[in-house]
Amino acid sequence: MLVFRDNIISTFICLKTKKFLLISSLTLLLVCIPQINLPSFPKSTITSKFIVFIYFCTSLFCLSVFWILKSKVTKLSLSKVDITLATLFIYIVCNRYFFQSEYSFSIRFLELLGLSFLYVIFRTLNIKLFYFLLLGIIVSGVFQSIYGNLQLLGYFPSNHSVFILTGSFFNPGPYAGFLVSVFPIALGVYLFRENVISHVKLNIKNKSFLLINTFIEHAVKYISVIGVISISLVIPATQSRASWLAAILSSIFLLELRYKTLKKRFNLLSKLKKVVLAILILLIVGMSLFGVYHLKKGSSDGRLFIWKTSTEIIKDNPFFGVGFDRFKAHYMNYQANYFSKNEEASTALVADNTYYAFNEFMQFTSENGILGFIILMSILYFITKILITKENFYLGKLLGISLLSIGVFAFFSYPMEILPIKLVMCFLLAALAKLDENIIKPLQTFKIKIRAKRTLKILIKGAVLLAIIFSFKYLNKLNSGFKNWELALNSYQYGDYERAIQKYKNAYPELRNNGEFLMNYGKALSIYKQDKKAVEILERAKIHLNTTIIETALGNAYNSIEHYKEAEIVYKHAADMIPSRFYPLYLLAKLYDKSGQKEKAMSMAEIILKKEIKVPSTAITEIKHEMNNLMIKLNMK
Repeated sequence: MLVFRDNIISTFICLKTKKFLLISSLTLLLVCIPQINLPSFPKSTITSKFIVFIYFCTSLFCLSVFWILKSKVTKLSLSKVDITLATLFIYIVCNRYFFQSEYSFSIRFLELLGLSFLYVIFRTLNIKLFYFLLLGIIVSGVFQSIYGNLQLLGYFPSNHSVFILTGSFFNPGPYAGFLVSVFPIALGVYLFRENVISHVKLNIKNKSFLLINTFIEHAVKYISVIGVISISLVIPATQSRASWLAAILSSIFLLELRYKTLKKRFNLLSKLKKVVLAILILLIVGMSLFGVYHLKKGSSDGRLFIWKTSTEIIKDNPFFGVGFDRFKAHYMNYQANYFSKNEEASTALVADNTYYAFNEFMQFTSENGILGFIILMSILYFITKILITKENFYLGKLLGISLLSIGVFAFFSYPMEILPIKLVMCFLLAALAKLDENIIKPLQTFKIKIRAKRTLKILIKGAVLLAIIFSFKYLNKLNSGFKNWELALNSYQYGDYERAIQKYKNAYPELRNNGEFLMNYGKALSIYKQDKKAVEILERAKIHLNTTIIETALGNAYNSIEHYKEAEIVYKHAADMIPSRFYPLYLLAKLYDKSGQKEKAMSMAEIILKKEIKVPSTAITEIKHEMNNLMIKLNMK
């Protein structure tokens, strides 16, 4: 890794311009990425963050390569965490491109590339600079907390039609996940503020530097305490039980690390009292989890069902999984298969279109197989074995507990879909690896000497320049594709289907492997009666994503071109995906009536009229009324 001077004075005085720009830009990235939500992009809370992030990483890569080429000697040292993370990255890439029959356009994969590069950059930083980046993360959390509170008070709109609190995310779940990834950092910095201040203060007796030291002391104290208070106020309002659990557990660990109250009390107890206390704690935890489960029982049952169904994906694809970010392409087919065999299952009422497993470890295994899971567990094992010096002991514990908080949240949600959470996690992992004293010995003194001839350096720079040009060219096209997609969605919403289809055509070359884009494109084609093209696009969409929306739109397209058998198959598949839905059954009844299948039409109309209603709505009332009229009409024939 790059060797920096240990004295913090170098951070302010002797730090070269490039290093100052590097730490400034990284801090700015950590602060700003969570706040970004540009309305000119589809799914703006995700895609706009991604676009800004990937442009930043490409620009930083450009500068970093030329900095490295100008340097004479670079010292490299690797920890076991570095090596296992690199192994996992290589495995994911190979699995995606070589072991799987299909791969989709994936924002998550492009983010993984950017995060992997940033991990290397974070690893090159001086340990003392980590404290400033931690403050940047806390500031970002404070901004989000303020934004969330203003949404609750009605000053800002949310990004969801149902929830009033989302921050700059698409629903309260990822918003709570980001806050709970910041919370233990804020609490830890506040609890160990004296230790933090001692590491970042300038050790020099000069009036100007005394002012800087005073500013640092106040920044550490007030930023951290504001972070703890503001996040604590808004997390309960998110109604995210996973974030509550993560915040409580991380708080207990940090408070115990600071005050050691439980350890002192526990050591004073007799063996019998220790056993009784342990049993009592287990009972309290069990009752708490039971209460949390029943707080939103429908949601809990839905997640349990998703986990159960996800195990079937793992059983069928044990070694390599279904491919990185391909869970959403397969899950709904497994759900449909389950309900086709278990028509009266009680879980039918809690089933819905599902994109995530709501358990990152289970989703990771379903996508990357047992081999990927073993590598992941190796990373977690080596994290627990990190050897940290006494000087950095509390920093290491703070980083570890913050990672634990994200890990707890990951058991019940989908933080690996959320870029700001992954960005925080990337920094935490890199910082922990930097603190590790267990360096791989063969590489401890390994040096990379860049003393090539001028012609070779010119060739390398030329190759890098070409790579960067092509990268920016691709990003510009992707940026344009996303914006055309958003324009198409707006035109579709206003009923201008011709213009919408044209915008979809413009975006197609860049997004032809994006399932959600293809779903929107195919649906527009179907409504505009370009049914043969709609069938082509929607069949392609099913390779990368599958939902009832795709199946019903595909059925409508087949129906319009009088391919009734194919339409019946996809309508039935849509009905099996979510048995509580009326619309696929309604379309089936209409199909049977149109194609002259009287008995099937009457049977389906009868099923709809007797069907239990999950959530009453005007649409369901109209469907039942129309089915009643259909029964009357068919009986008169």
